[in-house]
Amino acid sequence: MITATTLARRPFMMAVIALVASLTISPGAVAQASNEEIWKDFLAWLSKAPPVDGPAILFKMYQSHLAKNLPELEAVRQVQIVQQLHRERPDAWRVMFNNIYKTDKPGFATQPNALLVSMAERRKPGRALDIGIGQGRNSVFLALKGWDVTGFDMSDEGIATARSNAERAGVKINAVRGTEDSFDYGTEQWDLVVFMYEPFPVTSPAYVERLRRSMRPGAIIVIESFGEEEEVKGRPATAIDPGRLLAAFKDFRLLHYEDVVARADWGLIDRRLVRMVAERRP
Repeated sequence: MITATTLARRPFMMAVIALVASLTISPGAVAQASNEEIWKDFLAWLSKAPPVDGPAILFKMYQSHLAKNLPELEAVRQVQIVQQLHRERPDAWRVMFNNIYKTDKPGFATQPNALLVSMAERRKPGRALDIGIGQGRNSVFLALKGWDVTGFDMSDEGIATARSNAERAGVKINAVRGTEDSFDYGTEQWDLVVFMYEPFPVTSPAYVERLRRSMRPGAIIVIESFGEEEEVKGRPATAIDPGRLLAAFKDFRLLHYEDVVARADWGLIDRRLVRMVAERRP
């Protein structure tokens, strides 16, 4: 039986139904893309992006690109997913750093790292490995000091620039294009290892053992990067957890250690940095 009360409620019920329908089947609603779709779209955009001086700027540019066709919250969500996947997948690093090394206004240091300079000048020149050689700032410095230097990097642009910089300085370096997985670190090859702002797992016991085996007894490794605990959300892919770093190198002799706020070689701003020099024991 239809009563007066039912008739009175009908407009309210119809309004609720209309509101639910507008939220669930609205033509303007945006279906959330999967992580794989988001990553694929980012890689396609990245291959055509203009040169910039750092990853953070690229992520901001990509968010602006997404915001042209997506609601702001969805654009933010997709960039956050890209940043997370970027820490886990190596396929964007080569494209990204080819982009970064093309810029004529670098947002990173082009002079050798200060900690490396201070440590190398106290050592007798030998064989050095520059992990992530980039444009060769550290390798060229070491070669000028008499070191026999090998460096590898995944960026074609970085390797080409490193070779050019070495030639301009009148020194020879062995600059190899390769990834952390493909490069052969060797056994007892190096008297000095340089590890600066790299996304490789330097707090992993397995990776540290790989480094240790590649170093000669008495060789040193010089490390500098952003300092962030692993639990910190949004940490750079190159960040190092200071406590885990110390634990990972517990079998080395610690020569130098800092957990400090100072000017970073990447970004050229004051940030929390971790710096360490450790010696392989005999």
